[in-house]
Amino acid sequence: MNRTKRKKTFSRFWVGALLGAALGMGSYGCVVMDQRSPQQLEATFGANKPKIEATFASQWLSPREIWKIYLNGSDPDRDIRWIQVSLWVPGGIMHTARLHVQPQPEGRISGYLTLHTMDLPDSLLRFGNSDLRLYLALEDKAGHVSERAVLSVSLVLGSRQEMPKPGLFQETFLGEVPVRFLQFSPSAGLGTWP
Repeated sequence: MNRTKRKKTFSRFWVGALLGAALGMGSYGCVVMDQRSPQQLEATFGANKPKIEATFASQWLSPREIWKIYLNGSDPDRDIRWIQVSLWVPGGIMHTARLHVQPQPEGRISGYLTLHTMDLPDSLLRFGNSDLRLYLALEDKAGHVSERAVLSVSLVLGSRQEMPKPGLFQETFLGEVPVRFLQFSPSAGLGTWP
């Protein structure tokens, strides 16, 4: 009887552990949205929207290289929280993704994003001459979104990536454009740009 009791206790332990792990993994990546009204958010975080002050990215890039996208932005309320990114490539659209950032104490942001072109489908990289279009915006804690900046690059074999003039942007890594979430649609084209 003692052996049966140990078996039940052991089984309950593993069922509980597996259930806890499943619940923990199921909640990974979930976001709890702030349930306050826009007026309450503005009262807490401020009514000003962020602004993209400057961007730079090379217009030519060799396939399978890492594209660096430089960005300067600010928010008078000092509450920049995300960089919104969306990508258009021939035959696919990456819907808007948010990259969490830590602004400097004065509410400014300066640095670069990376886009790993080796994560793009081989059909875009094999022959070169593919164009990518990246859309960027800043979002603050109150939900205000800046005007979008649009940057383009052509993937051409043998191209060399240009760099910005020294001193215009900080060499701070802000995040990676998640290319692996690219969704392809047979009807994607110029009329389906984000």
